[in-house]
Formats: sequence, C-alpha cells, structure tokens
Amino acid sequence: MLRSWMITLLALFAGASALAQTWSVHYDEGLTAARAGDWAAAREAFKSAVAFRTEDISGPTLLPGPVTERRRWRNGAPYSPNFLAAYCAYRAGASAAEPAERRRLFQEASAEWEALLSKGQLSYETFYFLNAVYGALGDTEKRLSVENRLTQATGKINWKVDTEVVAPEELARVSQLSGQETTAGTTIPVGTGATGGQPPTTGTPPLTPIGTRVPALANKFALIIGNSQSRLVGGAVPFASDDAQIIRESLVMDAGYLEENIDLVINATADQIRASARALAERITPDATVFLYFAGAGANIEGRDYLAGVEAALSTDAGTMIAKSELFQMFLSKGAKVFAFFQAHRPVTGGRYFGMEVPMFGQVSQMQATMPGEDVFGSVLNGKTQGLFTQAIVSVLREFRSNQVPIEEFGWQVFYRIRRGETGTVGGSSRQTPTLPVLTNLAADARF
Repeated sequence: MLRSWMITLLALFAGASALAQTWSVHYDEGLTAARAGDWAAAREAFKSAVAFRTEDISGPTLLPGPVTERRRWRNGAPYSPNFLAAYCAYRAGASAAEPAERRRLFQEASAEWEALLSKGQLSYETFYFLNAVYGALGDTEKRLSVENRLTQATGKINWKVDTEVVAPEELARVSQLSGQETTAGTTIPVGTGATGGQPPTTGTPPLTPIGTRVPALANKFALIIGNSQSRLVGGAVPFASDDAQIIRESLVMDAGYLEENIDLVINATADQIRASARALAERITPDATVFLYFAGAGANIEGRDYLAGVEAALSTDAGTMIAKSELFQMFLSKGAKVFAFFQAHRPVTGGRYFGMEVPMFGQVSQMQATMPGEDVFGSVLNGKTQGLFTQAIVSVLREFRSNQVPIEEFGWQVFYRIRRGETGTVGGSSRQTPTLPVLTNLAADARF
C-alpha cells in the first residue's frame, strides 16, 4: 500500500514537472524569437505556451519540487504569454508592408488585449498599447473608451506583466503613463487626447510668416552629424550627409537657431565628432537647448549606444565610435536640455539594438527614425534622395515656424508625416515607423 502511494506521488511530480517544462520551453522560445525581432515566430511560441498553461499570472510561478527547496521560475517574473502574444502581433503589424496585413494584426492584438482587461488584468502596459493600437487603426470611439476605462481604474491598476522584450522607449512611455497626471486628475498616455490619435494642441506660439527667418534665440544650439560613408556591413545611410545639411538650413529658417550656434559635421571619425561636440559644449549657456541630429551607422555594445565614425569596420569596436551618453553628458553637464534625433538602421543582434539605452539623468528627449529591427529609407524629393525621417522633420518644422516647438506635439506630427506623407489626414501606412519621443525629466510640452 505504501509503495503504491509513493509511486502515485512520484508520477504526479513527474507529470507536473513535464508540464512545466513544456510551457516554459515554448515561452523561452518566444522570448528568444522576440529578442531577434522575429515577431511572427515569437507570437506562435507564446501561443503554444498558452496551449499548455492558459492564463497569464501577475506574480511569481513556483516550480514543482520539495517544499524545502521552493524554486521560482525566471526569478519570480510574471507569466504573460497572452499579453506578449498580443504585443508580438502589434510589433509585426507596425512593420507590415501591406496595409491589410497591418490592420489584421492590429485588430488581433486589440482583441487579445481587450480580453485581458475583461478578465480584470489591469496593467498600464495593456492600457498603453491598446490605446496606441486603436490610434493606429484610427478608431476614435474605442480609443476614447480605453481612456475612460483607464480613468475609472485609477488606484486599481496593480497587474504586472513580463516586459523583457518590450522596447525600452515603449517602457519609458508606459512609465510616463503610470506617473503623469492630467488636468482632470486622471492618467492617460501623453499625446493622446480627444483628437483621434492626432497630436494635441499645446499652445504653440504664433507662427512666423513664410519667406522670413523665424526670430533666433541665443540660447539654442545644434550639433548635426551626417555620416553617409560607412565600412560597417549594412550600416551605411547613403543620404545622411545631404540630410544633415538640409536639417541645418531648416533650423536656421524655421526653428530660430543662429547659424553660428550650429556645428555641422560631415563624414567624420569618432574623434572628429567628439572634438566638434566639445567645442560646441564650451559655448553653450546654462539654460541652453541643444538639438542633436545624427544620420549614419549606430550600434549597441553591451547595452550602451554608440555613434559610429566613418573609420568603424566592426559593429563591436567601440574604439572607432563615440558613446551616445558621452555626447549627452558634454551638454547635460552644462545644464542644457538635449533634444536628440537619430536616423540610423536598427538591426537586432544578440537581442541588442541601437536606441536601447535610455538615460536616467539629465533632461533628454530621444526620437528614433524607425522601430527596433527595422531599416531607415529615403525617397526622391527635388531630384535628390532624402531620408523619410529628415523629410518629416523639415516638413513639420516648416509648418510650425516657431522658435519654441513643443516636443510631444512635434513628435506626433513627424510620426504621421512619415506614415501619410502629404496625402491626407486619416490613417496612413509606410515601410518605416518612427518612435515617438522618449522623455527623461522633460515635460511633454518642453520646447526646442
């Protein structure tokens, strides 16, 4: 009798262990595929995990074993296959070439996130991405419904999800969502007011008539870097040098920057970029605003972002690059605010990609020309190829014609300009999807 009981108990332990191994293997496969930017494979793997363990879990998962040796799966991380499967659909949709496929994936993601909310799994991440996907679909009614539900859930949002493969810039915006209070006392995603996903109006100063220069401010500076030459395989941005010069002209004419306060660096080595940045930093005032634009090859080495000099031949050779944080610190140490814009390819290598690094200190805004795992593209304008990101920046600055441009509203306008071009005001699609500004210690209406 005792032997029979022991055999039964061992069989139960073995069965539980095998089941845990099955769902956890699929889950790990999903994480691996997501880190590599293979969103379709990651989604399939997370769905397979759901087949063996159906529901998401906010807290830690205890693995089978003796009571005296309690083990936590992935050091106590939440189990979120349903949330991550929806996130993978969202990311796959954002990079889909065909509008119909993009819409299908966005609709699948929204349905799955709605299902999580209906179960009471209230997380800021789910509210944020559901709001974003309805904005991308142009569904104002449903987007406003999300905002209303978020308002009603104030004080009740305590569900945790696994965010290991969520892009850092998206996590930064979720953090803003969870901590930023609106005038009505509720928390909503920055830049998603009652305008159908359009950028909100934030009291932009009166515009300057076209044909004249916007009045320049002495405390505004710019470092513009355009490296069209590159020895890195797949790293070259052929239109980078021309784009840098176009940005310079736009800042002078349409954004209130003095010509002598702009340093233009073309096809430079890492040391030349460093020297130019130092020279500019020596001239800035404590209340300065610094516009930093980089077009060229970037890399992420051991979690740090680097801007490649033209001499860089290996994406792992930091000695031929300059750390993004080093550039930032030159200006932040003087008390300046930095508004950075990067037009660089963002391949995922070993789970890392350019733009992953988000500063914790200083006042910084960062905007990337494309999503992680994607390339930047150009189109012909006036007989020359220009980057889509650059075209959008210049076009939006020309519309604002102000020396006090609010960053979040500007970011939304650039986003939609790339997605729609000059073709209309609703929806839109493009091979390239920029990120919205990721803000560190800056208000949504901070101006540059």
